[in-house]
Amino acid sequence: MASRVVITGIGIVSPIGCSRERFWQACLAGRSGVRRLESEWVTETRLSSQIGATIEDFDPRRAGIEPKLERVLDRTSMFALGAAAEAVRDAGLALELRTDSTGRDEPRLDGLDPRRVATVIGSGIGGITSLEISHALWRQTRSKTSVKRFSLPMLIPNAPAGQVAIRFGARGECKAVSTACAAGTMAIGDAWRLVRDGEADVALAGGVEGAARDEDAYSLLGFERLQTLSRRNDEPERASRPFDRDRDGFVLGEGAAVLVLEREEHAAARGARPYAAISGYASNCDARSMMQLDETGRSVVELIHAALRSADVGPTAVDLVSAHGTSTLSNDRTESKALRAVFGARCDDLPVTSLKSMTGHAIAGSGPMETAAAALSLREGLLTPTINYETPDPECAVLVVANRPWPRPAGVCLKLSYGFGGHNACLVVTRV
Repeated sequence: MASRVVITGIGIVSPIGCSRERFWQACLAGRSGVRRLESEWVTETRLSSQIGATIEDFDPRRAGIEPKLERVLDRTSMFALGAAAEAVRDAGLALELRTDSTGRDEPRLDGLDPRRVATVIGSGIGGITSLEISHALWRQTRSKTSVKRFSLPMLIPNAPAGQVAIRFGARGECKAVSTACAAGTMAIGDAWRLVRDGEADVALAGGVEGAARDEDAYSLLGFERLQTLSRRNDEPERASRPFDRDRDGFVLGEGAAVLVLEREEHAAARGARPYAAISGYASNCDARSMMQLDETGRSVVELIHAALRSADVGPTAVDLVSAHGTSTLSNDRTESKALRAVFGARCDDLPVTSLKSMTGHAIAGSGPMETAAAALSLREGLLTPTINYETPDPECAVLVVANRPWPRPAGVCLKLSYGFGGHNACLVVTRV
């Protein structure tokens, strides 16, 4: 029988708080991280969406990133390192230096075999800020000396995973998942499989994005051209409103969340206290459109059933859904339809929540943030609210946890994520 995999550490870098505790308190307070963007590239080019959920209080020093290293890291890698550092501390794991046979100091997590520590980090867009800066300099100057020597390793999508593994001496499987908005959730699912199947004792897993405040708002422009963003510029904190009838698009966000996963008996042996367990996972693909969910909801229905089977539970066991809930017209409607198809009349009493109402859509960072919030909800018996939910949409017939936290015990939560390209992922998170 496969071992149960538990979450023993949580690290957060988010628009509503750059630590697990500040993030959780902001969740319970229903605090929005969306603000008006002041970049000249946003205002002077008259982008129709001029809001974003950006990171404003990240301290590289607190994450152990020295100034010399900061100069060769993209924002995505810095956010990932910050979240990973907190997750490791939170799990009660100590980072130490050991001298190898050649006299070189090597980092490692005390008490762990570094060959059995895995790293799986998702990123949808990767180091786009570094790409923009280096490419612009090359185009403008036609001089190689104007471009940072380390531009390439700064911008590649696997940089966050590689940097986290290097920082903690994690010599087990290390990989990056790049499946757009599903990448972070898929990274946790892949890490769960590694730990469950005995390929690793511990995994550092999560997702990261750093594009909401990039150099020239190119990421914002890209989503605007697809007409997916909210234009509620005069009310930024009220712009992200999943499942509400008056929603008009998502808000681009950024940030990171990293979880420490380990087998339950491994955690117990070292005295670690789990937040929750990952009990099941499934992924599939719509194979229909690069940008939109299959509006029939068929793939999501199949996904949920597959995830529940992997956890060996049925739909009646689920008492919380952490939705993808982007605040776009099509996504929320399709997701609601799929939930109704799976749970039927239970949807009238099955709480559904979307953290993106507060954090915006952090692409690969969103799923892991939402998984962290779900784990904390299960432990604390408090369901995080979907803020800005004011007018029910008849086409989104689900019970939304609206505007305030609900004191309600929950034992099994579904965490759903979908990404451009038809990538779908679902985690089953359970109380321990």
